[in-house]
Amino acid sequence: METLALLTHPGHWQIVNDGVMGGRSQSELSEFLNANQQYRLRFSGNVSLENNGGFASVSRTLSQEEQQILQQAHPGGIRLTTLGDGKHYQLRLKVLKQGELVSYKANFDTQAGRLEQWTFAQGEFIETFRGADYPTRPYPDLTQLVAVGLLIGNGQTGDFELQLAELAIQYTQASQ
Repeated sequence: METLALLTHPGHWQIVNDGVMGGRSQSELSEFLNANQQYRLRFSGNVSLENNGGFASVSRTLSQEEQQILQQAHPGGIRLTTLGDGKHYQLRLKVLKQGELVSYKANFDTQAGRLEQWTFAQGEFIETFRGADYPTRPYPDLTQLVAVGLLIGNGQTGDFELQLAELAIQYTQASQ
């Protein structure tokens, strides 16, 4: 099994907070080396329910080269390693489906100060659109993955910090 690492190139990441709907949440993404000199991304900020707000998110668009790798492979799942803050997050995907971008989510809970690893299979993602979930719809086709991201919301307020140690897509090469 091979992996396609997605933490590199922090310039490919984009912050999208509830300000798009008038909310007041704030977040940022920064890169740093931890005490052991290991590369990390820090997704941090403050979630506010003011002005109908309540979420902060960050997403990364896959490059054309990364998309081609997945289109020619058999993606098996997405591996995520974080140092959490005890809050609830979502791993978000955008997949091209019949010419349209479709969003999916998988939930995960962190434990404060603990390094944790998850592997999310296709079947763990639920289609979602503007806060509504569609659990009976088909799972995402990871060969058509366009973007990955993280979101914090669900009525949680206050400061948050999630350190990303790894975000990678596991895959096997397609037979020639």
